Amino acid sequence: MLGYGIGMMHERTRRSLRATLVGVAACAVVAGLTAAVGGTENELHTGAAGAVTGIRLDGTVVSPLASAAGVEANVLLFVMTDCPISNRYAPEVRRLHDEFAGAVRFWLVYVDAHRPRDELREHRASFGYPFAALRDVDGALAALAGATVTPEAVVFDAAQRLVYRGRIDDRYVSFGVARRAPRTRDLHDRLRRLAAGETLAVSQTRAVGGYIPGA
Repeated sequence: MLGYGIGMMHERTRRSLRATLVGVAACAVVAGLTAAVGGTENELHTGAAGAVTGIRLDGTVVSPLASAAGVEANVLLFVMTDCPISNRYAPEVRRLHDEFAGAVRFWLVYVDAHRPRDELREHRASFGYPFAALRDVDGALAALAGATVTPEAVVFDAAQRLVYRGRIDDRYVSFGVARRAPRTRDLHDRLRRLAAGETLAVSQTRAVGGYIPGA
């Protein structure tokens, strides 16, 4: 009987471990601070940011953070084609692009870059993104930006300094739990201030979504 009881305990432990691993793999919510971060991180990204590249859907290699006349900020929006939260934010992202077009340059960054380019093109078109998309084949853009989930917005100013990383707004409280409407529009606030010529300290908010593989 003792051996049987121990065997049952081991089986329950194995089942519990399997359930935990499946839950972690299925979805995750990144924990972060909704607070300012020190200036050291800004300095780590200054200069080197412009040399990091991504691949457009037509195969062209580009440096999305390279300086451009009139551009006050670059936004890297990290997404996956099958991430429901990423897809639900498409209308808000389009509104932000329309409002800040010219002063702010947006880039859609696909972290599921293994998918066929035709599939990525179809996804971009179906959600109406009006700006260029990149494949982050080697994960260099996600590593530079410190992005860990999708969707996550990372903003660099005209001097290639990291000034914001995190959520688009606070609509999602946690994975699967959303407010009717956001209370704060974090990305909009940063872009408005950058477009007005302000110099921002780096800040971070908690992004909710699925983990970026390897992040």
